[in-house]
Amino acid sequence: MSAIFQEIWDADQSGAGIPALRPGEPKDPSRGFVVVDERATSVGANHRVLSEVVIPDSKQETYRLCERLYDNYALERAVRERVTSGELQEELDLIDAILDTPPIEVARQFLETSLDLKISKDAMAAMIKETWFAMGRAGSQLEASGFEHVFVGEQSSSRSKIGGYHFWHKYHLDDGGSGEDRIEYLGTKYGGAQEPAKGILVPEVVTLQLTWDAPLGDAGSGGGSRTLSKPIGGFFVGCSPEGLIALGLVRCRTKSSKITQINGAEYQLDLHRLDNAPNAIRTFFPRFRRADVIAIDNGGGGGDGDNGGDTGGGGSPTGEAPFRIVAGMVNPVNPEGGREFLQILNVSGRRQSLADWRVEAPNGMAFTLDDIPVDPGNLFKFVAPTPQGVFRNKAGTIRLRDASNRVVQECPYGTDQAKREGVPIVF
Repeated sequence: MSAIFQEIWDADQSGAGIPALRPGEPKDPSRGFVVVDERATSVGANHRVLSEVVIPDSKQETYRLCERLYDNYALERAVRERVTSGELQEELDLIDAILDTPPIEVARQFLETSLDLKISKDAMAAMIKETWFAMGRAGSQLEASGFEHVFVGEQSSSRSKIGGYHFWHKYHLDDGGSGEDRIEYLGTKYGGAQEPAKGILVPEVVTLQLTWDAPLGDAGSGGGSRTLSKPIGGFFVGCSPEGLIALGLVRCRTKSSKITQINGAEYQLDLHRLDNAPNAIRTFFPRFRRADVIAIDNGGGGGDGDNGGDTGGGGSPTGEAPFRIVAGMVNPVNPEGGREFLQILNVSGRRQSLADWRVEAPNGMAFTLDDIPVDPGNLFKFVAPTPQGVFRNKAGTIRLRDASNRVVQECPYGTDQAKREGVPIVF
C-alpha cells in the first residue's frame, strides 16, 4: 500500500492544513484546528458537526482564494456556464498561490517518479488546471468540472439531490461559518463502512446526511437558491485546498492504489473522470473503511507509574507475549501530530491478532488496537492518531498491554534519546 497520500497529508499539515480534533482534545490556535463532533446517537438538525474552526491568518490565503471561485458556477446542470475573464483569473490566482506549497511539492515529486518525466513549475500549473478545472462531458451533463463538483457542490442528475460537495471548509462556510446557515444536518451515515461504529472516532473524515439551501450561482440573475438533499456524503476534514488538490492530482494521474491509510484509518479514495478525459477529475472523495485504533482513553491510568498487572522492564516483554515493541519515533520532525509511531513485532511462531491490545503513552493516553492480524516476524506500524505529540520529547515510558490488560512490556527512554528529532529509538 503506497504511503504517498499520508505523505501529502503530513506535508499539508506542515503548511495550510489544520488538525482535525475530537471534542476535548488540546487546541493550538497558532496551528489552527477544527473540532469534529460526530455522534452515534440522534441529534437535532441544528447540531454542528464542525463545531469549532480556527484557521490562523498565516494559513488563510488559499482558503480565501478558493472561496472566490464558489459563485462562478451555475447550480443547475442544464444551465450553460458563463466563464468570464475575471473568473479565469481567479482560477489562475488560486493555482499560482498553491504551486510552491508543501503538499503540491510532494505531489510533484511523486508524479515525476511515477510518470518518469521532469515537471517544471509551468507544467505543474497546467496539470492542476487540466485535472481540476477542465470542463467536459459527464454523462448527460455537458459542462462539468472536478472543482465545481468536489469543492462547490452542484445539482445532481436528480433535480432534488446534491452532486459532489466534498470539501470540509465549504461545508463549514455553508453551516454558519460565513454568517449564513444553509445546512440542515440529518445524522452520521457510516453504514457502508467495514467498521461503521468506528467512523465517529476518526476526526479526519465525516460521513453524513444533509440538506443544503444551495445558491443558484451563475444561473441566478437575482440571487435565489434551491434546497437539495444528500442521503449520504462525506469529506476529509482539516486538509487545505492545496492538500485536497494534491491528493486528487496523484489519485487521478498515477496508478496509486485507491485503498490507503491516513493517520491510522483506512479509506477507499473514489475517483471518476470526465468522459474521454483521463486526466480530468469528475469526482473525488474518501470512503471510510476501518480504523486501526478503536478507542482513545484520556482517563488516566498508565502515566509514568504502573496501572496494575505484571510488568516487564528494560524494553523486554513478559513471559511468552507474542508481541513486543522494537522501535519507536517519539520525536518526529514537526509537526508531530500523526507522525509519532511504534513498530510492533510478532515474535511468536504463528499469526496473531492485536485485537484489544493497548498502547499507553507516557502522558497517560491509551490506544486500544483493532483486530489486526500480524504474521510471524512481521511488523505492525502503529501511528498515534492524535493531532499533537503524545510520546513526549523528554524521558518517559511507553507500555504495551495485552488483551487481558496485563502489562507485557515497558519501553523506557531517556531525555537525550527523546531530544533527537527524527531519529527512532530502538527498544
